[in-house]
Amino acid sequence: MDSSLNPVFILFPIFPIILIMHIHTAVNAFQIRKSLMSKELDYRWLKYMPGWQEIPLNIQASRELYKNLFEAPVPFLVYCLFAYTVSHVTILNLSLAWLYVAFRVWHYFVRMSNPKISKRRTPFQYSLVVTLILWTELFIFLVK
Repeated sequence: MDSSLNPVFILFPIFPIILIMHIHTAVNAFQIRKSLMSKELDYRWLKYMPGWQEIPLNIQASRELYKNLFEAPVPFLVYCLFAYTVSHVTILNLSLAWLYVAFRVWHYFVRMSNPKISKRRTPFQYSLVVTLILWTELFIFLVK
């Protein structure tokens, strides 16, 4: 497949991923503030994060999602930058990149509404498969 598309196109799927990260930063801060105001969480926790205090489950789930939002997309973000750098943008990899974004958005909303792993496993696994396909396709392009 020929790399006939403008390489800048592969950078656009990065923006929704970054937007979700920023949106959840605000959501996380709001949930922590709400817990502090209701005295569910001691304000000293913000400074020391001591092990002696039980963290409310909604705060713990939100923090885990926050960490996941910064960990899981890294291979995808690096892929987009590599594909841009080598000017390898095709209908296939651009479609897969947007599919990855759709899976990550799906995963985000499932995780926000129901943090059970059985509910969020499918979109997470699909996004991993898409990332593997993208990297494999790029490797084949570079080897040729």
